[in-house]
Amino acid sequence: MSRTVARFFICALILIGVTGCAGMGGTARDNDRLLNAIVMDDAGYVKSAVQAGGVSPDQRIAAEAYPDGAPLIAIAARAASLNVLRVLISSGADLNARTPVNETPLMLASFFFDESQQSTGRAFERHERAVRLLAEAGADLENSRYQYTPLAYAAYQGNERVVRFLIERGARVNADAERGGTYINTPLMMAAMQGHEPIVRTLLRAGADADVRVYGGHTAAEFAAKYNHKTLAQLLQCAQRQYGTGGFGPQCRQLLGSSLRSPLAG
Repeated sequence: MSRTVARFFICALILIGVTGCAGMGGTARDNDRLLNAIVMDDAGYVKSAVQAGGVSPDQRIAAEAYPDGAPLIAIAARAASLNVLRVLISSGADLNARTPVNETPLMLASFFFDESQQSTGRAFERHERAVRLLAEAGADLENSRYQYTPLAYAAYQGNERVVRFLIERGARVNADAERGGTYINTPLMMAAMQGHEPIVRTLLRAGADADVRVYGGHTAAEFAAKYNHKTLAQLLQCAQRQYGTGGFGPQCRQLLGSSLRSPLAG
């Protein structure tokens, strides 16, 4: 029996102080070893730790962004550690386990990207695969009421492929908005703030309501204007029912395009 296997075997048998076994999450050093294994996508280490019983699939550990602890699956989703995600999912980890600021694993996978791949055009690739993995395993497409959603995070970050995927899976394009008002920014507002015109158009085609206003705050068009996305602000004004193509004439028809219906049509 190898020394590594022997250590896991002992950890599995000793019930008192089991989490103190080296590499099993009981000390700061153990925490760092487990965290490093997740970030580096060392699925073998994580799988052995879970199978030995020293680490729970739903365990929370401290990480740089989460000093008070975050679920292993959330850390893996943020890092797009695909093999570790598969281990945790197959081990029964809570797919919707939240960080201390109420982010789900699907939200984190929808938002983050690989900075080292920005110049190659593949920055979102692994995280998109993480999104698909989580969604296909049954992760909730939404969040608790009055909280940001995976779609809102993807829209803000400009992850167009994930935006389309989540919409196709049934994510609500208007989130919790009701009767023209919302307590939290809608996906359309998030895209407008960042000036992501293709995503704005995708959301509008999917039924996003440009008339929605944050209570005491802005509409998507006003957010776009606030952040100096002037053309996008005009497009969103054209998409509002209170203005419509009648208010802007040919200018609105040009901005909306033939594939984007006027809010007054039909």
